[in-house]
Amino acid sequence: MPYQIAALLAALAWALSSLVAAESVRELGGPRFTRLRMIFVTLLLATAATMFGDWGSLRAVDTLMLSISGLVGLLVGDAALFTAMARIGPRRTGLVFTANAPFAAMMGVFLFDESFTFVAVLGAILTVTGVAVAVGNRRTVRGVRTVAIDHAFEQVEGRLWVGVAWGIIGALGQAGGAVLAKPALDAGVDTITAAAARAALATVALWIFARPLDRIAGSSRQDRLTWRHVGYLFVSAMLAMVIGMTLVLYSLGHGDVGVATILSATTPVILLPLMWATTRQRPTLAAWIGAALTVVGAALLL
Repeated sequence: MPYQIAALLAALAWALSSLVAAESVRELGGPRFTRLRMIFVTLLLATAATMFGDWGSLRAVDTLMLSISGLVGLLVGDAALFTAMARIGPRRTGLVFTANAPFAAMMGVFLFDESFTFVAVLGAILTVTGVAVAVGNRRTVRGVRTVAIDHAFEQVEGRLWVGVAWGIIGALGQAGGAVLAKPALDAGVDTITAAAARAALATVALWIFARPLDRIAGSSRQDRLTWRHVGYLFVSAMLAMVIGMTLVLYSLGHGDVGVATILSATTPVILLPLMWATTRQRPTLAAWIGAALTVVGAALLL
């Protein structure tokens, strides 16, 4: 499979996973949803790696790097992103997630002695502008007073800036996790095996730090776990972590990191028509403009 197609399919899988997870994330809380979902992720990836992967390709140094990658990308990144989703919904979280592109570029400057060009700076500005344009946008109707008529997916719990801050932390964690996984993939570690190894350690860490994460996230809801939640957890795990993450790791390992990151960052644009079909509410013009700006910015940046 061409690595470009793999990156686009990863973006689609993440968009679908966001819609599947949105309601359960609000009900269970971000960190709790993350650690429950990671049980399914680890089991599914470990099974796939055993059947189709190559555990023998994993060396001690690769295991160490993938462990650190899992801690940064999943313990920090995923837990923060789902905390953001519980507070500001899937669309805004997806937009803020595109900040992982400028974060990855900045890491390249510091870690690999790369440099920013004028075009890259312009891309960073467009990405930030796009997030700013779309993140605070809400559909309203004017009457005696202005009333928000957003679907539940668009509702904001608590302060908007707090949810955005969690999304930025998550994007930073995801960018760091991807960068840290690259050396192991370049060394020839099987893609599925790499995904399973980083998921396993992150799952253990998520349960070890369960109480501190719940306390820091300050989730307003901790509903009782039901079989409906279990179903959504499984589907979300399959789409995002088993299919989506494996595809993006494949793309990173078989092609240009910049192109792979750009294409996998198209999730906010893909998410808009999916939300339109799901909620029967047409996204506002600001939502379309913001999503487009973030993707164009990511393309210029990388």
